[in-house]
Amino acid sequence: MPVRLRRLLRLARIGAMLDWIPAWGSAALISMATTIITGRYISPLLEVRNRRFQTKMQAQEKITTNALSILTAVIKLREVQVPDGVTDTLRAALTEERDRWHRQVDEATRHLTDHAQEFVFTFRGPIGVLGMRYCGTARMVWISDRTEETKLRHLLEITEYFHTLFFGNRWNLRSRVRAMGELQRLMSGIEEEARPPVPQSRAAPAIEV
Repeated sequence: MPVRLRRLLRLARIGAMLDWIPAWGSAALISMATTIITGRYISPLLEVRNRRFQTKMQAQEKITTNALSILTAVIKLREVQVPDGVTDTLRAALTEERDRWHRQVDEATRHLTDHAQEFVFTFRGPIGVLGMRYCGTARMVWISDRTEETKLRHLLEITEYFHTLFFGNRWNLRSRVRAMGELQRLMSGIEEEARPPVPQSRAAPAIEV
């Protein structure tokens, strides 16, 4: 007997059996089948997808928090100085505040460097690689032997464009494209600035014959 004919006969038998089942019985069977399929296949997939989404959102929240900490602490360090001629009490208070802001930048840059790989999970594609590059550049700037003024200037510039690119208005494509280009340009300049100068080779003296 052909395979197609056997399938048709099987479907006919199933249809005949269903005709003997009351309406409430058919609904119960459908409900049971739906429950089994949902519990066995669909629910685990949804649970895995939900965990991945939560992990992604938590990683993005930590990245946002630490980048914002860098930006705010750098602005405070640039704007709040210890002026001459103040009382010892005020000098001690301002010095303590500046030390606290220094610790904030140090902790935030360290966290971003230690968790830079999360950019690949949170932001896919070249933009994720650029985010990882920012994490390393920000940390290297902060622990370098540059002057504090230079460190703060570099961190302020790259972090402002970083915020615009990753956490700014997603619909403002023009500003995000500009931020991407400026961030790449600034980090390339910082990396070039950190390279040791290439020693110039001296011309060999002429040999008289």
